[in-house]
Amino acid sequence: MSTASATSLALASPKLNLPPELVIFGRSPNMLAVQQRLEKVAAANIPILIQGESGTGKEIITRLIHHLSPWESGPFVKVNCPAIPGTLIESELFGYERGAFTGAYGAKAGRVEMASRGTLFLDEIGELDLDLQAKLLQVLQDGQFCRIGAQEDKRLEARVVCATNRVLEDEIAAGTFRQDLFYRINVVSITLPPLRERRATSRI
Repeated sequence: MSTASATSLALASPKLNLPPELVIFGRSPNMLAVQQRLEKVAAANIPILIQGESGTGKEIITRLIHHLSPWESGPFVKVNCPAIPGTLIESELFGYERGAFTGAYGAKAGRVEMASRGTLFLDEIGELDLDLQAKLLQVLQDGQFCRIGAQEDKRLEARVVCATNRVLEDEIAAGTFRQDLFYRINVVSITLPPLRERRATSRI
């Protein structure tokens, strides 16, 4: 990584409440390769898929991508896909208008809208059901979305980063993940090695 980028990362740590650069990347060749790849893609407005076992630091890497991007001053919005019930996740993602369904007493912006001019982080995207995968694919293809109950489309104006601890190619073969969505979110792939494979590095 260049000196300027290294300095930028170091300055980012207190602001983002992140570990120092050396703790994140260590000195192992596979993590240094991750560091170099992150530096190359952070500034490009393209979807990134981060893969790795639980506990490998996928959210930390996503926050660094956000910090090193031109959208650093914008919001960082995380969606923990498995933590939101399937009946609620569509409204959480896309928002809704007053009266869209029982209990919708007022309009509410969704996470996609809240991430405008920033980064939208979809954590454990492999947990989404197929119906919602189809809707997310449409949003990524068209660059537009609509609140539930609304008539007017809104533009997607966020950098999208997805993460998963699953092997999505296996999920595709099993019929639980859409192949077309995989290609859409996997424009750039970053694979984080397990902690056991990071010699001479500190734990995240």
